[in-house]
Amino acid sequence: MKPNLLIIDDDAATLFGFSHYLSNAGYEIETALSLKEAESKLMVKKLDAVLIDLNLPDGNGMDWIPKIRKMDPDTLIIMITGSGEITTAVEAMRKGADHYLTKPVDLEMLHGFMTKRLELDVLRRKDEAQRRTVRTIEPYFGNSPAVQKVFELAALAADNDTVILIHGETGTGKGVLARWLHDRSKRAAAPFIGVNCASLRGELLSSELFGHVKGAFTSSVNDRQGLIEVANDGTLFLDEISDMDLGVQALLLKAIEEKTYRRLGETKERKSDFRLICATNRDLAEEVKKGKFRSDLYYRVCVFPIRMPALCERSSDIPGLITNLLKAGSPDGIDISEDAVEMLKRYRWPGNIRELKNILERARILSQGQTITSAHFTGLEPSRESEPLAAEKGKIENMERSLIKETLDQCSGDTKKASHILGISRASLYRKLVKIKESA
Repeated sequence: MKPNLLIIDDDAATLFGFSHYLSNAGYEIETALSLKEAESKLMVKKLDAVLIDLNLPDGNGMDWIPKIRKMDPDTLIIMITGSGEITTAVEAMRKGADHYLTKPVDLEMLHGFMTKRLELDVLRRKDEAQRRTVRTIEPYFGNSPAVQKVFELAALAADNDTVILIHGETGTGKGVLARWLHDRSKRAAAPFIGVNCASLRGELLSSELFGHVKGAFTSSVNDRQGLIEVANDGTLFLDEISDMDLGVQALLLKAIEEKTYRRLGETKERKSDFRLICATNRDLAEEVKKGKFRSDLYYRVCVFPIRMPALCERSSDIPGLITNLLKAGSPDGIDISEDAVEMLKRYRWPGNIRELKNILERARILSQGQTITSAHFTGLEPSRESEPLAAEKGKIENMERSLIKETLDQCSGDTKKASHILGISRASLYRKLVKIKESA
């Protein structure tokens, strides 16, 4: 998108010269011959920069600087005048101008200044936006003994620079834990850079990690930084490292051990002081035996392993996870029935927390803002582990029916005597008889 620039000057020739040069340089130009004309344009359009002459037919441009600044504090304001007096420049800067130029203006120098300043403003706004949108809410992992064990290890590792390997099934929250570790490390103020090694192969992954110079391969038309360079002083998170090609593994090993690397197509060695966290859903020791993972890299990344337990191993965490995931998806809150929670606790969750999140999102949409019930989880297959339990429950119910019938036969249908022998109240016996009749 082109930057929007307003030029205010009462000299038509000056306006033409500025407009011609700067429009060719990539700016969207607006012009005004007076402050009155400029005011109407300031009111209706967002402007990235304003060039304003000191002396105008209907007022002093310097007096307008505070008004422009009030309309938009982020607008770049440059004062232009025929006077080169220091006092005038100081006064313009005091009132809020970002720069002061005297005529005749070097347009090339003006363009260079505006380009750098506007680029810095864009980066600053992006940074502020990111800071405003960063979630201050702690990620919820759970309180089960299995999770507590994870965080005992994670707390020890957070303050150290040792390489961490997080392993566990897909969807268990390995990436969230990696970010948690970074945020509690001494590198928290520096970048957290993540890449999924399964999504890139060979040369593409090498380029992503180490960068490249122009002409290093067919599509490399410009020099490019690698993520290892971007992660300097911060954390590099390599997800699914088991999918990394053997050739890239050799390059990574050198980068880990020596903290040096080369961009593809470059002979110059570069340095990057990064902390490495890796994650995998496979057994790396088995991958080494199969020849798919380098043994020397395995010993280098498996310095401090942390295992993320599967969700089926910690069903007691499911109610808390449900509450937090629903809150994240619906800030205003949405209720879920107890029977639905119990049903979700009995499910095996082969996709772990990621599957739980997706299923809850679908149920939230189906519920249309109402309480989520078990009916909103259509197509959720019962856990394989729950099937034997269901069979056992059926056997017990059959035995109970037979016992009640035999006892009633012995008591000639006397429910009072039968309930006494069975050790239950007559009301309970009546309810069970109704149930037996309905199922017959």
